[in-house]
Amino acid sequence: MTTRGMVRLLLLAIATAFLPPNASAQAGRPLPAGQTAANDATRQAEKVEPPASISPTVSAAEVQKQADELLSLAQQVHSGTQRAAEGLLDKDLKEKLKRIEKLSKRLRDELGL
Repeated sequence: MTTRGMVRLLLLAIATAFLPPNASAQAGRPLPAGQTAANDATRQAEKVEPPASISPTVSAAEVQKQADELLSLAQQVHSGTQRAAEGLLDKDLKEKLKRIEKLSKRLRDELGL
């Protein structure tokens, strides 16, 4: 055998050594039903479109009213923190801060942010 023939044989042996044991047998075998169904479900899930934007159920006047309340509360908290620096703590400061959180969350949801 020539050197060239030995190199070819060696390359063929190396290539077949890295193949899975039954790679050629799997090529013609059909997939099991469960695996086919799972593949189909995955393909369907990838085709799903994102949900359409939710139409506003709250009027612009209601949103404006909530924004005005949020502004008023923020101003009250601002003056309350200035008084707290002087040693006077408003007893309803905590409730105002909680109300600000709730209002801001509601506005974010209603505006789709």
